[in-house]
Amino acid sequence: MVRSMLWLLATQLSGVIVALAVGILLGRTLGAHGQGLYQLAILVPVALTLIFAVGAGATPSYLIGRGALPASVMGWVMVVAAAAVTATGVLLWLVPEVWPEVVRQALPGAVRLMLLVYVPLQTIASGGTQILLAQDRMRGVLGAGLAPRLLQILCLLGLLVTHRLTVWSASLVYVWMPLLGVVIVGWALRSALIPRWQPGVFRTAWRYAVRGHWGNVAQFLNYRVGLYFVGLMLVAKAAGLYWLGVTVSELLWYAPAALAGVLLPRVARGEKGGSESADLANSLGWGMVAIGLLMAMLSPWVLPALWGPSFRGAVPVLWILLPGAVSFAWSKVLTGDLAGSGHPSWGATSSGIGLLILGVGGWIAVREHNMLVMAGAQSLSYLGATAVVVVGFHKVHQMDNTCRRLFWPNPRSWRRLMHSARSVL
Repeated sequence: MVRSMLWLLATQLSGVIVALAVGILLGRTLGAHGQGLYQLAILVPVALTLIFAVGAGATPSYLIGRGALPASVMGWVMVVAAAAVTATGVLLWLVPEVWPEVVRQALPGAVRLMLLVYVPLQTIASGGTQILLAQDRMRGVLGAGLAPRLLQILCLLGLLVTHRLTVWSASLVYVWMPLLGVVIVGWALRSALIPRWQPGVFRTAWRYAVRGHWGNVAQFLNYRVGLYFVGLMLVAKAAGLYWLGVTVSELLWYAPAALAGVLLPRVARGEKGGSESADLANSLGWGMVAIGLLMAMLSPWVLPALWGPSFRGAVPVLWILLPGAVSFAWSKVLTGDLAGSGHPSWGATSSGIGLLILGVGGWIAVREHNMLVMAGAQSLSYLGATAVVVVGFHKVHQMDNTCRRLFWPNPRSWRRLMHSARSVL
């Protein structure tokens, strides 16, 4: 399990390093204002991809863990992709403008094309990647996750050299990235290129997705709706600063998220779970606390040095977000355990509670026209969501002293985790 976790962590960290490099390139070229416009422009297609893509989250991992064939699971993913693009078209017809006004003013007209291109391609790429992950085919996961990012930064560098790097051209490059992911997934899943239409698998997938997927949507909105609220303030520079604070704080989640992704199918197979998950959450959670403190100390110097002086205002945003971001390190691992145990509704409920807190805070922030209020609401939503997951973990596993097991520092479990990682390396 540790080997797979390290492979997935390498994939995620490689992707985030390239994403940070892209952010630095755009930030230093376009400034905080341009970066804010870019992030708001791609926010809507990325959000709608998750909202419609019930086949691209935990569902494929759960199905594979329960013994479904890859071709059958890929059939579910293709059905969801078709539904996603259909629903997107209906949405564009019924709600012509879903971007904040500041984006519509800067990127008129063809900005809607991003939805119809990005949504189905990313759905298929993400669903196929989840199948590879559930099969422990980590090289395929690495290729599908990293290659599109590398293509993105190469294209942006080409645009920069030719003096054509704008918010619109950068957005188009991002939108077409999933096409390469689809190609890589298709090559890795050659045996599943002709999907198998298996009604029994689809019924299982539907029941699982209905219980858990709305929580995935709420969780994603917890991450990104704060940026949307900042966009409603009609200040693109503030959106750029807020994006940077959120992006840097999310670095604390990648190791726990990698562990959760590997843990889920193993819990579904009955190999892991319960007390082992609690020890893993404890170890990684306190590790992220230490890293978060280091980030808080270094950020006043590192952020302006990397992204440019115009991003100095992102430092207080990051400080406010860090307490909630650190708590999500526990939430990621425990949610993976609960989803693998057949209780995805707890993750869904926690995300719903967090989104409710965020919605109220966002309304206050827009009224006050203050992005720091928005950051506080987002941090509080993370803490609230984590508290709900802890309650769910206790009720499902009925452990003695659950809170002590989860939150009291346990050097022994940390040493065991590090020993396992060193043995793999």
